[in-house]
This record gives sequence, structure tokens and C-alpha cells, in this order.
Amino acid sequence: MSVEASHVSLPFQFDPNDLIEVRDREDRLTDDEIIELVMAVITAGTETVAHLICFSVLTLLRHPDQLAVLRREPSLLRNAIEEALRYDSFGKNGVARFALDDVPIRDVTIGKGQMVFPLLPAALRDPDVFPHPDTFDIRRDQTNNVMFGTGLHHCIGAALARLEGEVAVGTLLARFPSMTLAGKPRFLPHPLLRKMASLPVHLG
Repeated sequence: MSVEASHVSLPFQFDPNDLIEVRDREDRLTDDEIIELVMAVITAGTETVAHLICFSVLTLLRHPDQLAVLRREPSLLRNAIEEALRYDSFGKNGVARFALDDVPIRDVTIGKGQMVFPLLPAALRDPDVFPHPDTFDIRRDQTNNVMFGTGLHHCIGAALARLEGEVAVGTLLARFPSMTLAGKPRFLPHPLLRKMASLPVHLG
């Protein structure tokens, strides 16, 4: 089982020069905002991708039946990674958002301008969106998977993260076809992530 980079489409590429153009031509960004954006891309593009890979491997090894399906049908690799992110998200919550208007939700009203933290893992296990949400199914339709955000808030590095995940996980599974878990993962405290520090495996 393997994956080649040439088979992975990159619908969007981040070019820092675009931020400079927006600042100079449209006066929509300050120097401080540009620095913060670049720092966010660098940070989000390293630790989160490492967790994407680790959690995907962990989930697949915990579900040998689904791993067997993936080995028979390697074209399901991208979908398997998306499902792993849905099933066992490494994020504790979502990114802070501010209500543009009063938003009534059941018996509670979120006031205009109020900051909220959406619980992303809960959304990814919503039974109204994902039938049998507690089942790990690499054939599941990922259309409504919001792990990378949506609309204007879609992750700027999503295409690269998917590519890195496919190459890393696909290569690892191909190189070590007998790989199994050798123990439980070890986690470290982190305010936003379920920060996996190590994942012991037998390479076979």
C-alpha cells in the first residue's frame, strides 16, 4: 500500500506575498496582523499535522478490520484519515467565534458580540449529521466533516495537511505491514489539544 504525491490534488496554496498585496493595495491588513497570520500558519502547520498523523495511525491500529479494508483498497486512504480525525479528534474545542447577531439555541440566547467556543469533537460525533457516530467507518461520507472548518474559516493549510497525512500514513503502513500497538499513547497537558507525546508500536 502506498500513496504518491502526484495523486493528491492541491486546490489551494498559501502564498505570503498575497498578504503583502492585501496590505498595500487594499489596506485591509496591518504589519502586526500579517506577522500574527504567518506565525499561526507556521505553528498550525507543524504540531497539528504531527497529531493528524499520530491519531490516524492510532485509530487504524485500534480497528484492524478497517485497516484490512484500507489495505485492500488503498484509494480509501484520504477518506480513512478524514474519518480518523472525525472519530478521534485531537482538538479539545474549536476556535473562538463572535456572534454577529443574537442567536437563540433552544432555551439559551447567545448575545450579539458574545464570544463562544464551539466544541468541535461534539460536532464531529453529532448523530444527526453522522449516523452511528461512535463507529469508525473509513467508507463514511465526509461531506459534513468540519475538522478543517468551513467557508471563510476553512483551514488555510488543509490541502497541505491532507497531503502530508496521506504520504506519512500511507508510507508507514506500506513499509511496516505487520505494525501493531505496543501500548497506550502517552499525553501531555495542553490547553487546546490532546497532545500526544508518544505512541508505542511493534513494527513487526
